[in-house]
Amino acid sequence: MVVRLRFRQDRAGLKPAARTPGTVSATDEELVERYRLGDDDAFEWLVERYGASALRFARYLVRDGHLAEEIAQDAFVKLVGVVRDGGFDPARGRFASFFFRMVRHLSIDRMRARSRAPQIAEDLDPQESVGAPDLLLQKERCAQVREIVATLPERERAAIVLREFDGLSYKEIALALDANIETVKTWIFRARRRIQGSWSEAHAEESRTHGM
Repeated sequence: MVVRLRFRQDRAGLKPAARTPGTVSATDEELVERYRLGDDDAFEWLVERYGASALRFARYLVRDGHLAEEIAQDAFVKLVGVVRDGGFDPARGRFASFFFRMVRHLSIDRMRARSRAPQIAEDLDPQESVGAPDLLLQKERCAQVREIVATLPERERAAIVLREFDGLSYKEIALALDANIETVKTWIFRARRRIQGSWSEAHAEESRTHGM
């Protein structure tokens, strides 16, 4: 079976284009089961729900926008075989933890296969409005936060992205990262502290520069 993943560009990044408009009330786990039984539209909805998150998570892990796109695509392609083979068991946890763990493992494999260090994350929304200074300032701040997050140790980086951007619980993050809950809390605490410290240091330096 050939899987074609179609992405469209918007402010949130690259998102999959669903074949059907509107929303669906089915849970992720119900969609997985429907797809396993042959409902291809169910898979489209999974892509719709997790395409942008998978891309963002991979981008923060590998710090390379183009490589992150490939990993997001690979994750969904791999998901096809896993689901059809009955490799997802909802009794062992939510689909979100299962899927993000898959994305993380693919990201690690791709980084290990590269002979050079990955690049700093790219801005996947290059369009800028010159007439909107507030928007440009917001984009600049977002870029600064991305650069700070990119410097975090891999586990802290993965944990904080899943927590702050994708809203996963500590338990779900623990399942996704193959760790216990207390360790996840420690990673997130350290990540927040490093981000705050780097942010304060950067803006203190900026203030000193402007004050000269």
